[in-house]
Amino acid sequence: MKASVLRTLIVCWSLCCGLAFGAAADSPGVRLPDGRVLAPDIARVVQRGVLNVALLDRDTPPFVFEKNGELAGVDIDLVRQVGSELKVPIHFDRSSKTYDEVVERVADGRADLGVSKLARTLKRAQSVQFSTPYMHLEHSLLLNRLAFAAVARDQSVSQAVRHFTGTIGVLGGSAWEEFARRNFVQATVVPFATWAGAVEAVKGGKVVAAYRDAIEVGMVMKTDPGLALTLRTVSFSDLRSALCLMVGARDFSLLSLVNEIVSNQTDPPTVSNLLKKL
Repeated sequence: MKASVLRTLIVCWSLCCGLAFGAAADSPGVRLPDGRVLAPDIARVVQRGVLNVALLDRDTPPFVFEKNGELAGVDIDLVRQVGSELKVPIHFDRSSKTYDEVVERVADGRADLGVSKLARTLKRAQSVQFSTPYMHLEHSLLLNRLAFAAVARDQSVSQAVRHFTGTIGVLGGSAWEEFARRNFVQATVVPFATWAGAVEAVKGGKVVAAYRDAIEVGMVMKTDPGLALTLRTVSFSDLRSALCLMVGARDFSLLSLVNEIVSNQTDPPTVSNLLKKL
């Protein structure tokens, strides 16, 4: 009887040890030659020896721009902190023609991070993960005064804007296409290859409005104050886009690292400060 109990205890002990050792063997951590144990997504970057970052193929100051032959800006500062924490150099891939293409490169694994003043959207939420927002931007309309008056008729400005039935120019392949279709369901959304093209269309009355964030719309009027005679702006305090860094759908540890970096900013960017710099 005692021998039977002893054998049972030995078997149970062996099973427990086996489970414990098995759990250790099946641990998701990756042990590197230097002894560090890293999460698989972090280890992938460290073992490769470079952090791949997707960017738009053109500058988006003050978030991404070239200065003295080097990339700079709000987004670039955050990315460099990620590279510094991982102790790897950064490869910037500027081959994406649209904002959505930047996101696609992250979604299919061609890039570890995607930046370029990227906003959170429902469409993008289906393919990538968003970091904690590092900034929020109010939505704004740039309106052609005459064209808007014809659309508004006897409505107040707020009524006419909320129930907008005119044409809205947006930057194609950007979050603003989705925002326009969701927020102005009765409007006709007209994508343009560039933001400058949308602005010119508003100036010429080819579209009633152009839709983007408060910084971009504000810069149009700041650059040419004389436009106030023919154009006006309307901003929405209840409509804001959240700017984020974007990581792959399975890169949870990389996302945690990015979130810590965003949360620990000592001087987070604001619209007023960025407009002053521009």
